[in-house]
Amino acid sequence: MGVTFHESVRFNGDDMASNSGAWQNFVANLKQQRLKGQLPVVTRRYAVSITIFFALLFLGISQLIAAANKQVILIRVKYDEEFSGFIDVNVTGFIPAPVYFYYELQNTFRMHRSLSQAYCTEQLLVGNNAACDKFKNRRYSCENPKQDSSGIPLLPLFCTEKQKYYAPVGAAASIMFTDYFSLTLNNTPIAWTEDGVIDDKLREAFFQPREKNLCDAVEFRNTVKPIGWKHHVCEMGGYRNISLIKWLESTTNKNFKKLYRILDTKKHNGLKEGIYRLQVDNVCQYNPSVMNCTKHKMTKYFWILHPSWLGTKQKFLEETYLLVGLGLLALSCCLVGFQIFLMDRRITFDSDDMF
Repeated sequence: MGVTFHESVRFNGDDMASNSGAWQNFVANLKQQRLKGQLPVVTRRYAVSITIFFALLFLGISQLIAAANKQVILIRVKYDEEFSGFIDVNVTGFIPAPVYFYYELQNTFRMHRSLSQAYCTEQLLVGNNAACDKFKNRRYSCENPKQDSSGIPLLPLFCTEKQKYYAPVGAAASIMFTDYFSLTLNNTPIAWTEDGVIDDKLREAFFQPREKNLCDAVEFRNTVKPIGWKHHVCEMGGYRNISLIKWLESTTNKNFKKLYRILDTKKHNGLKEGIYRLQVDNVCQYNPSVMNCTKHKMTKYFWILHPSWLGTKQKFLEETYLLVGLGLLALSCCLVGFQIFLMDRRITFDSDDMF
């Protein structure tokens, strides 16, 4: 007795063989760059659709940025170079966490911090002070530097008379921002923290002696604080001081801001409404060979910032996306009007041909 199958009956093996063959052909064509392509033909309808799509996209992004800007709360307090004392800061509404505190400097002394003379890497990372006695640090290496004529002409030394090295060495370190801030509400101090200001791995890369009292360490024993500093760096936590590391970050402009502290969310869930008192301890006693405070005036600001998911206010991006979106929308209207004009002319010509 024989068994007959209908013509439409197919075995599983046939499908697997056909699928594997098609896949192998696709892989072979992909390797040989023989895939089928299509050249799009740009028509009026295609152009109108694209311009309308991007117009709506850019307008939507502009509104998204505008909504983010409304979430930003920024209080900017200005004080001059000679001010020291209290400033009343009026917080008109509750500022939720996170809250960041910045300091902003304008018209600062032009200093190319990317140059090698900005700071001494060997001192900050290894603790080797003698390695900083170089020509590039001749003004910032030690007290009363004097060139030693007995050394190699191309590699002169400047601290051969047992002068004490500066800690830290460098032009940028010598003009470090050392103003002190404190914020209170009804004589109650507002707690802020250094956690999160810089990355922990970056901080651990800087040199730290093993001694508990850093000022007793050999690396700090024969050093002095730079001119204008109130305290020696060993009294401030050594080279792992967060304010020092943050200050040494490169800047390419005379106007910049840097993160100072972050509100401690373990003690505060935000800043309440009220009149806060900001205490400013202003310092301007930099090395005269680097910056003279009597001739060079800076403008200083203290920021209280609650950012959005986008960060600070981005008015430029909001307006740029809005203008581009409106421009594309106007172009789309022109293309639609031109399309209607051509359709009317075509109907007119067709009606003339009928007579």
